Amino acid sequence: LNICNNCKNVQLSIVPNFEKLFSKYLYKSSIGKSFSDHFIAASSNYIKNFKLKKNSFIIDVGSNDGVGLMPFKNKGFNNLLGIEPAKNLAYVCKKKGIKILNEFLTYKSINKIKKKADLILASNVFAHADNLREMASCMLKLLKHNGKIIIEVQYLPQMLQDLTFDNIYHEHVNYWSLTTLVKFFSDLNCNVYKSEMIQTHGGSIRVYISKNLRLKKDKSIKKQLLFEKKLGILKDIPYENFENKILLTKENFLKNIKFLKKKYKKIIGYGAPAKATTALNYFGIKDDLITKVIDDNLLKINKFIPGTNIKIVSSKSIRQKQKCILVLAWNMFDEIKSKNNTLSSVFINIRDLYDKNFIKKF
Repeated sequence: LNICNNCKNVQLSIVPNFEKLFSKYLYKSSIGKSFSDHFIAASSNYIKNFKLKKNSFIIDVGSNDGVGLMPFKNKGFNNLLGIEPAKNLAYVCKKKGIKILNEFLTYKSINKIKKKADLILASNVFAHADNLREMASCMLKLLKHNGKIIIEVQYLPQMLQDLTFDNIYHEHVNYWSLTTLVKFFSDLNCNVYKSEMIQTHGGSIRVYISKNLRLKKDKSIKKQLLFEKKLGILKDIPYENFENKILLTKENFLKNIKFLKKKYKKIIGYGAPAKATTALNYFGIKDDLITKVIDDNLLKINKFIPGTNIKIVSSKSIRQKQKCILVLAWNMFDEIKSKNNTLSSVFINIRDLYDKNFIKKF
């Protein structure tokens, strides 16, 4: 990771080929019930607070499999548009009856959208782009004067505090604080007027944006900016501490997973998100320590976690009860454990292995 000296945004040192990465995309947002529930609650919140009508025009940028728009559709809203570059996911949305623009959000692509939006959503996509000014400018061009943009993105200060370094990978080009979001959108002459902390992806921030510069800022903005200032995110110390803690984590993890391997003879993982690729490659884990990994996403079955030789399988392929399952999708731990009690009696969160006292506690 690199830190911009001017705006203090945290960014990757490389940018992936987005055309290749997102033309066929294997992450489906609706797989996790908690994630679907999150967007159902969000839709009710927006309808009430913005007094949206059934004919209000709502756009979801990076609509994935329709998880953010389906709650509106189920409530009778029919003026919906998803913008989704992945052909496979755009097809899924169309089958659900959602209108889709199967392209990236660019100055060229927005020419195909002939009306202005009342609400534009961008959930966990603002980390996944390098052409940020173009992306944000396109959203502003598509927005009515009194419309709102709502961005949800993983929250950098929480990543630093909770040591969720496995959220750092090729898709996540930018890592945002409210401080950097406010600066970015101020430069585009618009108003970040409200913020909320949300639980998705191990800790995210939701920001509300308006073209109306006179719109009064909610007290949440001042409160969160003060928190970030006290945390020192404009200085180097939090990042240096973050790096040092990550180094210690590797030492602890290797000791603890070898203990589990000796105790149970065989370890099976659960969940093959991109964060698992980061963690397992950093720790140097291969299929001699984790035999295979279960995942609920059918698009990933019979593929491998990159760099590890660990095969991804379906839960149906597990014929007998396992002694130990290590949950790699740690943000879904409770959901995975509760719905899979026939697979094992012992579920361990991968993050528990970061603790130097894990063996004593276990």
